[in-house]
Amino acid sequence: MIYGHGDEIYRYGEKVKINFSSNVYSQADYTELKEYLMQHFDVVGHYPEPDAHTLECMIAEKLGVKENMVMVTSGANEAIYLVAQLYRGWSSIIPQPTFSEYEDACRMYNHIISYDVKDEMDVLPQDRIYWICNPNNPTGNVLVKGMLNHIVRKHPRYLYVIDQSYADYTQAPMLEPKEMMDVYNLMLIHSLSKKYCIPGLRLGYIVASPIIIGRLKHIRQPWTINAFAIEAGKYLISEGKQMITDLKGYLAEAQRLRQNLEAIDGLKVMKTDTNFMLVSINQGTSMELKRWLIDNYGILIRDASNIRGLDDNYFRVTAQTPEEDDQLVEALTEYVGHLIETSD
Repeated sequence: MIYGHGDEIYRYGEKVKINFSSNVYSQADYTELKEYLMQHFDVVGHYPEPDAHTLECMIAEKLGVKENMVMVTSGANEAIYLVAQLYRGWSSIIPQPTFSEYEDACRMYNHIISYDVKDEMDVLPQDRIYWICNPNNPTGNVLVKGMLNHIVRKHPRYLYVIDQSYADYTQAPMLEPKEMMDVYNLMLIHSLSKKYCIPGLRLGYIVASPIIIGRLKHIRQPWTINAFAIEAGKYLISEGKQMITDLKGYLAEAQRLRQNLEAIDGLKVMKTDTNFMLVSINQGTSMELKRWLIDNYGILIRDASNIRGLDDNYFRVTAQTPEEDDQLVEALTEYVGHLIETSD
């Protein structure tokens, strides 16, 4: 799905005043990063490392794992497509609703796809991968760490891809790579783009056994990570930067937003453990709502109707500042009131 994700600023330009469609924290201070990158601007005149090895070593040291267990990727997305390519033709179990790129990547490489974890045991071949987004996008829910650890270790015959791209947007415990070094059927995907609020630079990484990492590196193209992204990653990791300076306060604001949205007649908001939440509206469609919010308030939301398992009543929003969140609540209250008036 090249198009149809959130953060479609490129579609609407200056019409967008407040962006609720991206899950990435929007209040990050880039001042020091900008200064550092300008001081190292000359890296654009040279080829970067073909495999970002220096950055991989820094990440491995930070995580407490061996350097041959880490591969830096162009965002988490490259990791997803490389895994699907490496295990071309396998069976993939992808519980829904979740991030659409798992399915797109698996279809590209001819996987047999199941969306239901209940009935696949006697039907699918034994060569299978379970794709788990945790925290899950778009719902925001988090699976219990101990349960995931138990499942992965109990079923060594199967492979598990656990995408922890939003690990820095929740206070719930996550699987730690150094705790899973003795597990050979697990791949952990992480997103530096989200951790450091730099989605435009496309930085992610995957942690797995040296054998899996070696095979992934064998099939990937060289120079997929540009020099600017590598330099930014090295700086942010070495400096130990925290772009979300008050996660507890930010998540409290997300819960306040959720409660205020839940109080609007005609809206249902799913529980969330992160900064984003899935909402359904019982009148009209999410696309109609999206257009109305852009035209009347300059507010951009994520229409979630193109996510498997959801219909055209679903949309996703991400907490912003309290003032901006209050504007969203005001706008949605007006919209729902308008629908009620016109339906009478």
